[in-house]
Amino acid sequence: MLLLLYQFILERKIKNVPRHLTIICSEVNENFKEFLEWCRKFKIQEITICTKDFSIKLENVKLNYIGRENSYSIGEGDLTINVVKSLGREEIVFAIREIANKVLNEELNIEDLNESVFESVLKIRSQPDLIIKAGSEVPDFLLWQSIYSELYFADIDWNTIRYVDFLRILRDYQKRERRYGR
Repeated sequence: MLLLLYQFILERKIKNVPRHLTIICSEVNENFKEFLEWCRKFKIQEITICTKDFSIKLENVKLNYIGRENSYSIGEGDLTINVVKSLGREEIVFAIREIANKVLNEELNIEDLNESVFESVLKIRSQPDLIIKAGSEVPDFLLWQSIYSELYFADIDWNTIRYVDFLRILRDYQKRERRYGR
């Protein structure tokens, strides 16, 4: 009973939520469907998951599978989910190769190269507002996109995450002052 009251109080206090949330975990199980409903409740628009195992079926979502060699999208919905096996330094190398090819093929003048051009060849273009990681290591993941992301290191197990844990993460995010490198 106290837990429900505590959750109700937390819910009412949360006003500022991330638009794009990133989760780094070893596997995603059926519990993730419940997590998605919590995200929908707070109108989070995009979730990027870096995981070794993602085999659950989801409905009413746009699902982007992003890999080193190829990527594809399936479905439609109010929530975009990017499933990534690994995107770290190799994504930046891939982007540099793409830009070099455009310059060699005279599709791009070297003088026109800027951040927007670089971002246009990345596999994930939007910057996560919040990255949630179980454990204390900073991963080699979305290096360019996450430069201004807020990091949250959680002492939780993604297989048993509770709604109150999710609310605490949002509360912590809301308290932070985003400076974007200033």
